[in-house]
Amino acid sequence: MINQASPISDHLAEVEPSVGDILVVDDNPANLVAIEAALGDFDASVVRAHSGTETLALLLNRDFALILLDVKMPSMDGFETARMIRSRKRSRHTPIIFITAHGRDDRDILAAYELGAVDFLFKPLVAEVLRAKVSVFVELQRRSAELSLQASLLREAERREHERALEEERRRWEAESLRRQMEELAAADRRKDEFLAFLGHELRNPLTPIVAGLELVRQKLAESPEPDPTLVANTHTMQRQARHLTRLVDDLLDIARINSGKIELRSALTTVQDVVDQAITTSRPLIGERRHELAVEMPPELLLIRGDTVRLVQAVANLVNNAARYTDPGGKIRVSVVQQDAFAEIHVIDNGHGIAPEFLPRIFEMFVQERDSTAGGLGLGLSLASQLIGMHGGTLTAFSEGPRRGSEFIVRLPVDPDADPSEIVRSTRPTPEGKKSLVVALVDDNPDIREMMQQLLSMWGHTVAAADRGEAGVELILKLKPHVAFVDIGLPDLDGYAVASRVRSHAEGNDVRLVAMTGFGRDADRRRAQQAGFDLHLPKPADIDSLKRALAFEEM
Repeated sequence: MINQASPISDHLAEVEPSVGDILVVDDNPANLVAIEAALGDFDASVVRAHSGTETLALLLNRDFALILLDVKMPSMDGFETARMIRSRKRSRHTPIIFITAHGRDDRDILAAYELGAVDFLFKPLVAEVLRAKVSVFVELQRRSAELSLQASLLREAERREHERALEEERRRWEAESLRRQMEELAAADRRKDEFLAFLGHELRNPLTPIVAGLELVRQKLAESPEPDPTLVANTHTMQRQARHLTRLVDDLLDIARINSGKIELRSALTTVQDVVDQAITTSRPLIGERRHELAVEMPPELLLIRGDTVRLVQAVANLVNNAARYTDPGGKIRVSVVQQDAFAEIHVIDNGHGIAPEFLPRIFEMFVQERDSTAGGLGLGLSLASQLIGMHGGTLTAFSEGPRRGSEFIVRLPVDPDADPSEIVRSTRPTPEGKKSLVVALVDDNPDIREMMQQLLSMWGHTVAAADRGEAGVELILKLKPHVAFVDIGLPDLDGYAVASRVRSHAEGNDVRLVAMTGFGRDADRRRAQQAGFDLHLPKPADIDSLKRALAFEEM
């Protein structure tokens, strides 16, 4: 069997404890020389002292393995010196051997032992005896040093083990604490997502009848031979504010999805010209209301890019809307597209309010707006545009010479020089059988939405039937066989996903164009709607153009 040495025993083997000094005290120098000669080749250092006072002085700062102390000394004899040595804590346990030249006196020997002496020798000293006795105490001191070192090393090892255990416990506690924090953050993130989803649902639901009702009023006024100007103006104002509120809800939810990494891009080949055209179409009502002069400059060659057209249009439209809002009525806006090296640049320039120098570095932060701004909004549009463009590998920068000197925003998107323009697909499905009047089913548990949507769709010349619950909706769609069915998702008895699945499980339900109309507008909601059998997903409130495109069987 091979015994493995511990780290402590290894350390003891490497460290040889120092042998303590021997203090020889005698008032006669000849005696000191004789004793030192007797111990000359001894493995210890000999220190001389000529009196008790000198001895005590030496003991103040030094430790000795043994004291050879003469009994008879002037002023302070050996016994008195021994008493002083024993009275001090540092030297209380130092071994003392008394030496005397006088005859053996039992009383002196007894007194010596009472003072803690370990031995009593008589002059003349026998060198061999002296060496033998001294060697015992030197060896004892060496062993004590070893034990002291070993105890010290053991204490150090215990301290390190204790520290290691504490560090391990601290790390375990920190890991556990971090795990709990991550779980709490994940739970909070889930609650936030759920809250935002329901927030969007609850905000969008009441907007749907408002948007539909305002469109009804607008069309009634348009058909009236002499509409009330005040009513027309107020209707336009309410429609504008409804669009603004819808945009704020959409921006808020999109920002939340981007920050949580839950927004998905549907990348496809498109052109910068198409993105800008759609963005301007989206922003044209606001530009028209504020009577701005709009100039658009496009290059003749197509600039092909890959990205999510809907999101890119959203980003550029936010920039154009921003220019329209922050430019006084009757101002000028210019949108130009140029190619710079491997990038397409979209410049949106206005002669509006401009941007203060101290505000410019923070222009793309969330909820950042100048305090004196009267343009409204939550300060999300530019932040959302910047993040959406960044997700496409592009950049968005802002420039302004200061207040009242206008501003310029530049979008840079990477061009795909090797793309084939034939990859761009724009597919539309015509209205079935060329009919302009359709049979439409409407399934929604909100009576205001049902009433307004029925009136609006009927005004457009369609035949509309409605149901207020999921089971009734399935029965209505299968019996009526409509061209288009608008189905709410949040139905009380059978949700919209189940309605779509049941309709698609019947042969007569496969020809119906199913459109999900819901306040839940996340990408996950769109995917789930598609998996359930819906052809289209329209977040509430669906704008009038989206409704018309859905009825025209256009892809969106």
